[in-house]
Amino acid sequence: MALFLKSPIQIYQHMSREQLDTLFKQYENSFDKMDIKTLSGFCADPFMSAGPAGMVTQSKKEFEAKADKFVRFYRSVGRNSAKIISKRIIPISECYSMVVVRWGVTFEKTGSRPVEFDITYIVQQTEEYPKIILLISHEDEIVVLKKNGLRPQL
Repeated sequence: MALFLKSPIQIYQHMSREQLDTLFKQYENSFDKMDIKTLSGFCADPFMSAGPAGMVTQSKKEFEAKADKFVRFYRSVGRNSAKIISKRIIPISECYSMVVVRWGVTFEKTGSRPVEFDITYIVQQTEEYPKIILLISHEDEIVVLKKNGLRPQL
């Protein structure tokens, strides 16, 4: 176990609900604006992403390098806005929490009706502030978009 810990071992203060609420309010704002640089700042370096198609570990720099593709993808389906519909915070330990977020994303074609999907985030308390170390998409994004009549240009 000690092989995976950085030395010296530091114990961080347990994350408060307020810290997590602030983190996800800022994350929501950045995702709504498709501000990739700010989004990557909420993540550890490196961090992991997982979903039905598999898992990837990437650095912030690698994530930011893919930003144009991310933005083009969402523009290709007429994305308008992204808002958190609900979130559930589950403490795991002193340093970790799991946050399950229900997102609502609107598109030109769907008007004010949001397309909803869930993402689970594992958040770690660091010296600075909480950071996302893992995000897990519950659904395949392409399948969800197609079910809602959206045809992404990949």
